[in-house]
Amino acid sequence: MITIFLHEALFWQFGTGFESRGQILNVSLFKSIFYEKRTMFDVHFQLRYPRRGKNKTPNYSLPAAIYFVVNVDGVLSTPRTTGMKVLKDDWDSTAQKINGSSDEVQHKNRRLKRIKSDLDALEQELSATMDVVTSQHIVDVYVGKKQKRLTVSKAFDNHLETIRNPYDKEEALKEKSMEKWDRSKELVEEFLKSIKMENLPVIHFTLPLAEKYRKFMVKKYKFGKDHTSRNLSYLRTVFQEAKKDGEVPNNPIYDVELPRSRPKKPEPLTLLELQRLIDFRAKDIWLQQSADAAIFMCFTGLDHCDYMNFDADRHIITIDNVKIIRMVRQKMCRKGYRPEPVEIPILPEAMAVLDKYNGYLPKIKYNTILDQVRQIMSMIRVTKNISMKNLRKTCGTYLLNKGVRMEVVRDVMGHETIAITEKIYTIVYPETIINEFRHLLIG
Repeated sequence: MITIFLHEALFWQFGTGFESRGQILNVSLFKSIFYEKRTMFDVHFQLRYPRRGKNKTPNYSLPAAIYFVVNVDGVLSTPRTTGMKVLKDDWDSTAQKINGSSDEVQHKNRRLKRIKSDLDALEQELSATMDVVTSQHIVDVYVGKKQKRLTVSKAFDNHLETIRNPYDKEEALKEKSMEKWDRSKELVEEFLKSIKMENLPVIHFTLPLAEKYRKFMVKKYKFGKDHTSRNLSYLRTVFQEAKKDGEVPNNPIYDVELPRSRPKKPEPLTLLELQRLIDFRAKDIWLQQSADAAIFMCFTGLDHCDYMNFDADRHIITIDNVKIIRMVRQKMCRKGYRPEPVEIPILPEAMAVLDKYNGYLPKIKYNTILDQVRQIMSMIRVTKNISMKNLRKTCGTYLLNKGVRMEVVRDVMGHETIAITEKIYTIVYPETIINEFRHLLIG
C-alpha cells in the first residue's frame, strides 16, 4: 500500500485531530481529507464616499463609488472599483444590491451579479491549476482578463444574453431582430477565423481591422453599404456595452464610419396606374392573389405586417352602417409603447377584395409578395422602383387628392403628428390640378 507521512504542520492546517507526529495514512484517506477542506471564498461590495475638508470626512450626501473586495480564507484583496455609483439610501448592504426597480437600477444589479459570478468562476479555475490562490491574485487576474483578454466572441455572447433576457419583457427584441444579431455574430466569427484570430481581444479589434472586416463582407457576400454598416454598428454596440460594464477600457471602433445609401423615396401609384392594377387579371392564382393583396393595401394604407395580422372577425367593426377596420399598427408598438388603434373606413375597392375571399385574405410572405408585385407592375407598365411602401403611400396620396382633410388622413395612416403626413403625402395628381383649375379654364 502506498503511504504518506504527514508533517506536523498539516495537523494545524487541516484540523484533522491526529494525535502524534508521523502518523501513517493511506492515499485515499488523505485525498478525502484534502478535498473536503474547501477554501473560504467570498466577494463583498462596499461603498467609498467622496471626502471633503481638511479632515477628509466622507460626504454621505453625494453618490458613493461601489468597490468589490475578494476574501480568501479571511485575507482581503485591495478594493477595486466596479465603475458604478449609488446614493447611501439606495444601497442595501445586507443584500449587496441597489434598491429600486428602474431599468438603470436593474442594469447595475445585473452587473454586480455578473462581477460576483465571474470572480467565483475564476477562483474555481485558478484553484484547479494552482496550489495556493490568494485573494489579490484573483483580483489581478480578473482585472487583466476583463481589460486585456475579453474576446470579441465572448463580448458578443454577453450582449446577446442581455438582449435575450431584458429586465422589461416588453423591450424584448422580436424574433427577426434576434436573427439579425445572431447572423452578425456568425459573420464576425467567420471573419476572425479567416484571419486566424478566433480569440482576438476586443481592444485589438482596431479601426484598420474594422475596415478589413468591411471588405470581407463586401468581397465574400457582396454586401452593400447598408448591410456592411449595419453589421459594423452591431459590433460597435457590443464593444460599447462592454466598455459600459467596465470589461474593456475603451471602445476601439467607436469612431468607425457607417455610410448609408440615400433612401429612395417611394412614389405613389397614379390614378391611371391604380386602375390598371384593379383591372389586372392573371391565370396564375398566386400572382392574382398578390395583385388582390396589393389593391387591399393601396386602399387601406396597411403595412405588410399589419396586413398579415389582419383578421376580419376581430378587426372589422360597423359604425353608422359603415364598415371600419379598427386595429393597432404593429410598427408603432415599440419599447413597450402601445398606441391607440387606427380606424380606417373600408373603401369599395378594398371591400371588393374582402368579399372575393369571404373575409379571409391570402397570407403571403413579404419577399414573395414583393417579387410578385414587381412582376405585376412590370406587366401593367409601371416603371417606378416598387417596394411595399409604395402601396401605403398610394393610399395617403389618394385620400388627400380625393378631398379628405389632412388631419383625417393623419389619423387613418396612424401618424403621430400632422407634419409627417404633410411631408410624405402632399403629392398632387395631375387630375386634381386640372379639376381645381377647371372653372378658370372654362371662364
